[in-house]
Amino acid sequence: MREDLPIWDLHIYPTYAVHVKQRQSGGKPKTELQLKNEDNLRENKPRAKMSQKSVRRLSNSVNWLVASSKTKFVYDKESGKRFNFKINFVTLTLPTLNHGISDHKFKSVLLHNFVNTCRYKFDLKNFVWKVEAQANGNIHAHFTCDTFMHWRELRKVWNKILLKNGAMTAYTQKHSSMNLAQYLAAYSDGSAAAHEKCAAAFHVGVSEGWTNPNTTDVHAVHKVKDIAAYLAKYMSKSDEERREIKGRLWSCSALLASTNKLVVEMVGYHDQDLIKTLCHQLVKFKPIQTFSEVTSQLSTIGEIFFYKLSDWGTILKGRLLEFYNLHRFHIRNNIPIPPKLVPVPPQYVCPTNNSIKSSFSELQINFNF
Repeated sequence: MREDLPIWDLHIYPTYAVHVKQRQSGGKPKTELQLKNEDNLRENKPRAKMSQKSVRRLSNSVNWLVASSKTKFVYDKESGKRFNFKINFVTLTLPTLNHGISDHKFKSVLLHNFVNTCRYKFDLKNFVWKVEAQANGNIHAHFTCDTFMHWRELRKVWNKILLKNGAMTAYTQKHSSMNLAQYLAAYSDGSAAAHEKCAAAFHVGVSEGWTNPNTTDVHAVHKVKDIAAYLAKYMSKSDEERREIKGRLWSCSALLASTNKLVVEMVGYHDQDLIKTLCHQLVKFKPIQTFSEVTSQLSTIGEIFFYKLSDWGTILKGRLLEFYNLHRFHIRNNIPIPPKLVPVPPQYVCPTNNSIKSSFSELQINFNF
């Protein structure tokens, strides 16, 4: 019977998969060490630096964002041209050091209002943000999403939020009292090109009442070969010499969160086709082992497989690809995902246990430990 067979969970991520035996409810009571660790976690305050686990979660969120994003065609009225768009990557800054905005207010008010406004104005759904300190000590945010937002409209949205919350006051007062000569003396390096550029910026600032400064930076990522790896590395970087940001360092939309996992329940040998798909010579393999204090020996409790985002559809196919595509479809269309998928076994005659174990052992020869 199917219910008598061992049950395994296959945790699928964009760049790796974890195959472990399913934990049973009940079982042994928690040890003193486990209870102590849980107490420590409850008492811990948010860390000012990202842990390896946080970096991994952020990377997974970015990878799912990129994987679920479709390439879109956008028409630019100014140039009259169409171009491909997949991911936005924006930096949101403050216009001055004299702003009175705490780290908490920047995230809970400014960034929160920015996300909500973009949801209404641009139909924003999936996003990831990360905050850090600039060299001057100001907090700023990196924000990436799968929704096209024109840089000019984006800046207006962010500056309107800054203006409403008093973060623009000092900037406006300072520049409103300047004439052109004072502005050039403050910002031009003396060259003719710099003078011309600064003079143009001055006249634009005057016409806008000094309420629309350059507080946003839209990064070009369309030429990056591996966008997911670039964004994940850029957003998870840290600078030890800069001041520590208080509180939470990053967040994302609900369907990109670590709680929204792609887990496939595998029963016995009925679903071994999913593992066989991962048993490819270009997919790296590593056993997951645990040490038993009773036997003083290491025992293997599962496996972890490493691959590239580009391997989907080329190396990684079959039902594994179907589950992956289903998860991407749910994220893309903002559809809640079930906590665990139970696959229908493929329609073929299941070989004996010994033959499958033998086949699996042969495939392990090509793995890189």
